[in-house]
Amino acid sequence: MKRGRTAIFSFAVLLAGCHATPSLTPQQAEGKRLYDAGCAHCHEENDLHLKKVPPNLHGLFNRKTLPDGAPATEAEVEQILLAGKGTMPSFAYQMTQEQMNALLAYLHTGMRDERSP
Repeated sequence: MKRGRTAIFSFAVLLAGCHATPSLTPQQAEGKRLYDAGCAHCHEENDLHLKKVPPNLHGLFNRKTLPDGAPATEAEVEQILLAGKGTMPSFAYQMTQEQMNALLAYLHTGMRDERSP
């Protein structure tokens, strides 16, 4: 009987481990902070009540193309952030390269809702 409980406990721990996701790195956590402060207003909540709702960015780098058909690459996303596109303004003078790298690192996570370390 005890052996059966141990096997069940081990199986439960194994299953829980399969679904556990690692915490964000410090760089990804900084990217999440930047995303929440500067991007989520349009791309998540649309609390600015934009008529054309900006695209959802979850899983952005898991796709082959961006919503506009351009390749889903860091270079393309960085260019959009620096130059703006459509109704999205340029963030060229609002972000350092370190902040850009952090935001890109966070976008690479698929934007899972994790707590920073």
